[in-house]
Amino acid sequence: MSKSYFWVKEQADGTKRIGLNDAGRDELGEVSFIDVPAVGTTLKQADKFIAVEAEKAVTDVDSPVDGKITKINEAVVDDPAGLNSKDENKNWIVEVK
Repeated sequence: MSKSYFWVKEQADGTKRIGLNDAGRDELGEVSFIDVPAVGTTLKQADKFIAVEAEKAVTDVDSPVDGKITKINEAVVDDPAGLNSKDENKNWIVEVK
């Protein structure tokens, strides 16, 4: 999977928030499970980021950015249906710095 499956937005505190975009939702279908690395994990662009189980695919997804995870959206880990929302306040996955 590619960077085009995610949106990345700079936050006021300088972190970058990463979430699933329309292309990602279209390609994966409804997400039923997401495995997210722990806070403090360093991400490298194009290296494994998250594992996803969805309607159309079970796959590892590569990170769109370099950085250290500073925050996880526990709501989508507990209930991945939030990833199916178009609302970026609901469908974000992690914040990195």
